[in-house]
Amino acid sequence: MGVSLLKENVGVLRGDAGNGRGCAGKCRKRAPGELAVMREYGGEMRAARGGVSKYSPYRRFRPAGGLWSAGGLWPANLLLALALAGCGQGGYETQTPGGDRVKEWFLPLDGGRIEALAVWPPGNGPRPALLLIHAGKSRAQRFRRTMFRLAGMGFTAMSISLPGFGDSTGPEDFAGPRSVRAVLEAVKYLASRQDVRTGGIGIYGIGQGATAALLAAIRSRNFHPAALENGVYGLDKAYPKLPPALRERLRSLLGGSPREKPGTYRVRSPIHEAGNLRGPVLIIHSKDSKRFPFSEAIRLAGALEKRGLPHRFVTTRGRLREFRPGHPSIRRWVVPFMLKHLRPKIPKGVRP
Repeated sequence: MGVSLLKENVGVLRGDAGNGRGCAGKCRKRAPGELAVMREYGGEMRAARGGVSKYSPYRRFRPAGGLWSAGGLWPANLLLALALAGCGQGGYETQTPGGDRVKEWFLPLDGGRIEALAVWPPGNGPRPALLLIHAGKSRAQRFRRTMFRLAGMGFTAMSISLPGFGDSTGPEDFAGPRSVRAVLEAVKYLASRQDVRTGGIGIYGIGQGATAALLAAIRSRNFHPAALENGVYGLDKAYPKLPPALRERLRSLLGGSPREKPGTYRVRSPIHEAGNLRGPVLIIHSKDSKRFPFSEAIRLAGALEKRGLPHRFVTTRGRLREFRPGHPSIRRWVVPFMLKHLRPKIPKGVRP
């Protein structure tokens, strides 16, 4: 079935998933799972296991406005076009005209796999890294636009799809042990890279992703700052305050209620282990959150205060969108927090 793809900023791509063609119809036919590596602007397109085709380089596009402006979306559009065109089947690696390196691949986990996406700014580093963890009903690619902006500020940006989401092996376990192991596998990958600064890895999570992020930060010495948004931190105690549909979903996923499965809910309640945190924490929560109650953020802030652990508690209003570029809470709170504690080398002329 032919798919007509994205026009804006990067030219016109056309993919044909039915006959194995993609990327303007000029990729060679390749075996399932083979990585397609595209090098744009140099006029080269090749598959990782050999075979080179030529095509006309796209018009180089320089967005107007600041780093967070709507005009600065061309790398994300290129990434989206590649994925839709079929160049992302099984993973891909490419480089944008501006020099950012982009990779989508899979990390191993418990005999299955975890979908991963990363963006590296130009240069060899070492530089700080920020790992982004999505909320429920989402996946790693939800952060793609934000990741380019973070790379523009000198961060290595990485995201994963939690078990049961995107192309990661399921089932979902709602911030349970498999989700935490998936996050730890991602940080292990970042910590092993020479272009990532030692002690310079931060994490951001939203919703149930904030729960998994906090549990991982408690268990790993590689994390420094953690930013948490609209999460649940004591699932065992918060359960009665959750929306009925979410309570029903939890009973189905976890095999019962907190009364029936107390240990199952407790391992998903990082507030009980908050004293083991090693770095500063930013807590953001909306008073209008419909999913997880505002009292969860108050409880976590109180637990950190009691233990004398560094943290900042920010109250917002409105239903926040998951790390959306340009959202006031992200521009105003998360980015400055990470800049303060991770201190990337921001390129000249870039406005955070």
